[in-house]
Amino acid sequence: MKILHIAASLCVALLLTACGTPNSTAALGLLQSDVPFASSSPPPTFVSGGSAMPTGAETPPPFGFVGFCRRHPADCSGSAVSPASMRLTDARWRDIEQINAEVNRSVRPVEDADLYNKPEWWTYPSAQGGDCEDFVLLKRRMLIERGWPADTLLISVVKERNGAGHAVLLVVTDRGEFVLDNKTRHINAWRDTPYTWVKRQSRRHPYVWVRLGSGNGGKSASLMLPEFGPGASPSLGAPIAEPFYTASGLRPSLAS
Repeated sequence: MKILHIAASLCVALLLTACGTPNSTAALGLLQSDVPFASSSPPPTFVSGGSAMPTGAETPPPFGFVGFCRRHPADCSGSAVSPASMRLTDARWRDIEQINAEVNRSVRPVEDADLYNKPEWWTYPSAQGGDCEDFVLLKRRMLIERGWPADTLLISVVKERNGAGHAVLLVVTDRGEFVLDNKTRHINAWRDTPYTWVKRQSRRHPYVWVRLGSGNGGKSASLMLPEFGPGASPSLGAPIAEPFYTASGLRPSLAS
């Protein structure tokens, strides 16, 4: 019975961390081609970045992340006793916008099973491409190279409406927490994404992960899409694009 329980837990971990889609790599390519990453974002409209995401109890990191840290310990080190949100300026907004677009445009989406013959393998993209975690890892490294503190760049695991696991990069600023996603060129506040948030890195140490949702860590944060009502989501086969967001492409106010 214990063996069955462990096996079931591993299956759940795979579902939550893999970049799953109904039709494997072909579907990933279709989603990517439907989103015009090469175009620049529209002129900014100043809006609020929203409140900080609620976090709960500590939780085990994805096992793919554990393997990555064993191979790249320098990328999983450091701690912040009192992490501070990054002050969002015009230049820093351009940083996240440019890097999100550049990585999305240059990396071909390929699942780990097709590229490495493994169900889950977190690493930096290769010349052949990478999956959603690989996009996230590269964006995080590039922003750190531009001077962003690691504790403001949090790898996060979410679930799509169809239950498929997905990974995005959460950027913590003094104007809100924003999402860099390989499925859209737009930078959106975390509340304006069609995902259920599962867990992310702790701000105090990159190797520690926390549950997302209520204060006791027992409930995932369900997202509100005002255009469609509580819990609403776009069609499963549609790309993550601006028609489904209230605040897609909108920029947080830097004036106040």
